[in-house]
Amino acid sequence: MKASRVPSLVTVIWTDMRRHLLLVVLFTTLILSALSIIYVSHSHRLLIAERDRLLSERDQLDIEWRHLQIEQTALTEHSRVERIAEQRLDMVRPEGEQEVLVPWH
Repeated sequence: MKASRVPSLVTVIWTDMRRHLLLVVLFTTLILSALSIIYVSHSHRLLIAERDRLLSERDQLDIEWRHLQIEQTALTEHSRVERIAEQRLDMVRPEGEQEVLVPWH
């Protein structure tokens, strides 16, 4: 009796893959497509989070800028400057005869 030879597992898999090449290509494409969707979704979520952080930072800077404008307006108010000059520095507004004009050459 002649012993029949059993093909190796690698040979069987290789033969099946060649026979069903279209299915192998479609399966590989499906897996690559799924992985690319996962990657793009993750990147999109990261970008959305970064955008939200930047918008929040912009809002905080806008609020700070408005407060600085209000503070600048209050500090440069003419009546405030005059009051500080009179109280802290004992300055008074000169009378007309006290004014001296300096000649310009």
